[in-house]
Amino acid sequence: MAENEDDVVIPRFFKVFFSETASESMGIPMSFNEHLEDPLPQKAKLQGTGGGVWTVSFTKIRDCAYFTSGWSKFAEDHELKDGEFLTFVYDGHHTFEVSVYGHCGCKETRAVVETVEISDDDDSDENEKEEDSSMDADSDEEEEEVDPSFNAADDDSLFGEVEDDAAGLSYMEVTGNPCFTTKLKQRTYELLIPANVINEHGLTFGDKIKFIDAEGVMKGERGKLAEDRVCFKGWNRICRRNRVREQDTVICEMFHVRKKVHSVKITVRRG
Repeated sequence: MAENEDDVVIPRFFKVFFSETASESMGIPMSFNEHLEDPLPQKAKLQGTGGGVWTVSFTKIRDCAYFTSGWSKFAEDHELKDGEFLTFVYDGHHTFEVSVYGHCGCKETRAVVETVEISDDDDSDENEKEEDSSMDADSDEEEEEVDPSFNAADDDSLFGEVEDDAAGLSYMEVTGNPCFTTKLKQRTYELLIPANVINEHGLTFGDKIKFIDAEGVMKGERGKLAEDRVCFKGWNRICRRNRVREQDTVICEMFHVRKKVHSVKITVRRG
């Protein structure tokens, strides 16, 4: 079987934290240099599993790259202790997803970005009915927009599709980046980006995108829809990997450079 692009191994490395040598800076293994840009960019972003992003300086000393200015803040916010294990997953666009493993050997979520959820229990039933009615009215239109290049053999019969919550569902500002929420619906093989979020933030997209979750990074290719609609394939793999169910809500945070989105960070809020 041919290797699928989604299964390509993403560059990554690990380090063991020791405050005596890494409290102010963190060295990157020299063997990892082949994955870094040349010349080395001045800045990099460290994305924690708690949802926050830290900007650090990139410095090269005797052919070895280091995280310098800003690293001490990352270490302090994550309360790093001697002997803890860190993994760094590189997305190729100045961003490293950093996971922390404590002394027990388990992955830990630290420096969590707090979000405020507003709910109205009295109106919940009415809102659900309105949402269901809206989805039923749009079902015929959605069926006409199925990508003709989609291979049904690649779909997972256990899941329906994830699409945007379209009418009436506002996105969540998690870390200042453009965000929206979605749920598991009738098709899962593509993620539809809400048009109102695209227009409000003036976002643009290329032919590919990276899906980032707690397990790592997967690539998605842009689907073929009308010009004013943007979707990306490979979403079913993210849903399977994160065991997304119908009652769950998925928060999608979009990372961009000059308004061009290159990655979508996935956070699943269990229902």
